[in-house]
Amino acid sequence: MSLRRVGYIVGEVDTLTFTFVSDLEHFPARHEYLIIPKVKERAGDSFKTIDVLAQVTRIANYSDVIGDRLSLSELQTIMDRYGSAPKVFGTASIVGYLDNREVKHPRSAAVPGQEVYVAPTDLLERFFSGEVASGIDIGGLITREEVRVRLDPNGFRRHVAVIAQTGAGKSYLVGLILERLLPMGATILVFDPNSDYVMVRRDNEGKVTKIAQDVVIYRPPGVRGRRYTDDEIGDAVDYTIDFSSLTPDEVGDVVGIPSSWAVIREAISQAMKGLSGIYYPTQLEEQLNQLTSGEDKRLAGAARRALTYIKRIRNYEIWGSKDIPLDEIIKPKRMSIIDLAGLQRKVSEYIVDKTLSEVWSLAVTGELEHPIFVVLEEAHNFAPSDLEGEASYTTDRIASEGRKFGIFLIVVTQRPRNISQNVLSQCNSQIIMRLTNPIDMEAVRQSSESLSENLFQDLPGLNRGEAVIVGELTKVPTMVKISGRESAEGGSDINLTETLEKALRVYQSEHQIHLSPQEEIKQSSPHSRW
Repeated sequence: MSLRRVGYIVGEVDTLTFTFVSDLEHFPARHEYLIIPKVKERAGDSFKTIDVLAQVTRIANYSDVIGDRLSLSELQTIMDRYGSAPKVFGTASIVGYLDNREVKHPRSAAVPGQEVYVAPTDLLERFFSGEVASGIDIGGLITREEVRVRLDPNGFRRHVAVIAQTGAGKSYLVGLILERLLPMGATILVFDPNSDYVMVRRDNEGKVTKIAQDVVIYRPPGVRGRRYTDDEIGDAVDYTIDFSSLTPDEVGDVVGIPSSWAVIREAISQAMKGLSGIYYPTQLEEQLNQLTSGEDKRLAGAARRALTYIKRIRNYEIWGSKDIPLDEIIKPKRMSIIDLAGLQRKVSEYIVDKTLSEVWSLAVTGELEHPIFVVLEEAHNFAPSDLEGEASYTTDRIASEGRKFGIFLIVVTQRPRNISQNVLSQCNSQIIMRLTNPIDMEAVRQSSESLSENLFQDLPGLNRGEAVIVGELTKVPTMVKISGRESAEGGSDINLTETLEKALRVYQSEHQIHLSPQEEIKQSSPHSRW
């Protein structure tokens, strides 16, 4: 096989980086993979030859003739007589070499004058595609999309974090991973605050996907203003909570009464003593009303304040007479998506805490028969850095100990600065997409042991759908262009132009505004812009 030479190694070389010189015809692109053939690697008292893989981190052009202190006339004279005669310099970081199936880092350096080539496809496939049984294909190398990148499923055993700013494509990526995990027999539980995953049973053309029969979507009934109707997602199961099974403290948590407001919580506790059997927030409200006219002025005042909180949730249809059976959620080859969109944050936190606590109880008692992957979208809301959220304790504990019991987190966030650093640091693998906020970037730097400085500096320059993968999901840190998802993405941005045009037509209709034929043609055009 012929290799394309890009140049020669020059200057000082160590086991981590090297510099090479090229020209305007043969220089490689930044992030391209290179190979240094037949590097002498010491093996005890002898040597062996290895083919070392490296990745370009910088490309620069330089000229000894065209200096920055020349005047314009001097530059024109030199250009007319000699031309610019540029040199192309590049720097590259050593990735490693393959020793059977294992990637090792060389302990000997290449030497100046050695030739450098573009890495052949078959070598890259051995690094990034092959040797992983049941690997999860999530896309191609950022510079070589024909070389597919497959994640090692065993990398999920120590939790995974997906980190990106809004619009970088993280929901697309997570959906792709889930639709590849599910056919392998995975039990998946998704907490979905923004209806990002409710469309996975359909493709972009509205056709039923291959995984549709194994996906169940749970939705609290009666929530208005959702982005997708039950008909659009292919029907849903009502998610209800038995309100009468809540303890007074749980009621206080759900309605958002701080734990330090002991008297108000006491009023709720007293009111609940007068209730029995199946009851709902309206019955609790009635009991609190009775307390407001009682002789105990302190408790009466507290009951009045408690009423303002209870009224916030009384019209939620989520309060039913039964809970969703946990054994339905944790079946093998089952993806259960709990759509939390439209709920108050405290209610969402309660649902996450309640469900995870029940899963944890099964796990620690040996009753969790199959490993379960828990996707925590908007994880900074359920595992905040200040540990104030209702679900934070449970999430923190699962992050620390869950892998020993078969509970594996996939933590998804666009605000790594606001998430519990314990949760984030327990994610031994991270898939990081575009980040530009310096505080978020620093949080990622602090939590990731595998993220090199070069990769860290690349995060702001990633395009939509591009990611850096570090940790146990791949043999070496990898830059990938995500592709291949079959199911529709619920979290995609709306077409704002079309939405505004529709609103304008409604306004014109309501106000009986008549347009000229020319204006009607312009407004109905799919290419019209306002």
